[in-house]
Amino acid sequence: MKAVAMPGPWTVLAVATIAQMIVAMSNILLPTIAPKLAEALGVSPILIGYQVSLTFGVATLATMIGGNVVLRYGGARATQLSILCCGLGMALFAVPDVVAIAFGSAAIGIGMGMINSAAAHMLVTYTPPERRNIMFSIKQTGVPVGGVITALTAPGIAVHFGYRWSLLVVGALIVVLLVVIQRHRAHWDSDQRGDGGGKKAAFGGVPLVWRQRSLRWISLVAMVFSGIQRIVLSFTVIYLVAEGGLGLVEAGVLLSVVQVGGSASRICWGWLADRLGSSLTVLMIICLVTLASTLVLVYFDPGWNRMMIYLLFFIIGATAVGWNGVFHAEAARLSPQGMASVVAAGTTFFVFAGVLIGPAAFAAAYGGIGSYSKTFLLVPGVALAALGMLVLAQRAAARGRSTA
Repeated sequence: MKAVAMPGPWTVLAVATIAQMIVAMSNILLPTIAPKLAEALGVSPILIGYQVSLTFGVATLATMIGGNVVLRYGGARATQLSILCCGLGMALFAVPDVVAIAFGSAAIGIGMGMINSAAAHMLVTYTPPERRNIMFSIKQTGVPVGGVITALTAPGIAVHFGYRWSLLVVGALIVVLLVVIQRHRAHWDSDQRGDGGGKKAAFGGVPLVWRQRSLRWISLVAMVFSGIQRIVLSFTVIYLVAEGGLGLVEAGVLLSVVQVGGSASRICWGWLADRLGSSLTVLMIICLVTLASTLVLVYFDPGWNRMMIYLLFFIIGATAVGWNGVFHAEAARLSPQGMASVVAAGTTFFVFAGVLIGPAAFAAAYGGIGSYSKTFLLVPGVALAALGMLVLAQRAAARGRSTA
């Protein structure tokens, strides 16, 4: 029997990135085809808002088990379970019933809650530490790439062939990746532990993250950053149309520029963090530029030079949307030995909490303020608070080094 070649770090990175892309595609699919789905079910498209909340709510809870699953069964098996949950969700989405779609959304939420823990464990274990920031940043590009693929393919397939056929793109990717992972699973999961992490992994690693000062501060920063990211993606088009004097099409184009900026910058931020040898320094730079660019957004004027407008929205995307990879790499670096998956689960809890809290807080503030531009002033304000937390994280890390 021919021996199977041991996979190198780039194979591990490819598997982690494609798995992240599958989870992202599963998450974004229904909102992308919401009008056709609503038509098929005979319901209002506005219900998609509840579907998104359900998915992220379950994902937040699922982070509580993600690290335990990785330690008990291994990172490769946990990755398989994550994308299998997404496959189950796709199968349930094919059933023309609101209840089935609700259960499918919950299944995808479980997959979302496990994927970061599995990826962090595999990248920390099988990739070189000196390349970790760029490795995590490349892995995080799976999210926007998955979104772009879904946005380009799913609506057209749904219109011409029916919404169920749009599910097959994700289903085919799941099958291929399951086979690839299974080929190398015995090697990748040779470090699995039967205890699931024990007390250290209790409550999904959230207590572990909270007890370590550096992890606590950067997790709170991530909660703020993810809230800002979701606010920018959710309300920019509304703001530009309602108060910025732009048409819906042009506002949509500017939002796509934000997405492109977020996608293109992640690898650059990772490279810079590896070059400087400091993820915290890069996160501070991202925070400062986020603060400045969103402050400029508050005073947006459609009469500005078109090139400058596009540059502004590219910069907003590069910072408010491009921070994820460097953050996850720093969390992995700060993890106790062998506990990267548990720490990833704990920090992901805070990331998802920001997604749940940010847009709701913005909407509530707008209800009292009555102006999108004035409400957007809150964004640079919370970015300033995040900068303060990063300073505290840096001081905690310095104290930790001096103690060691």
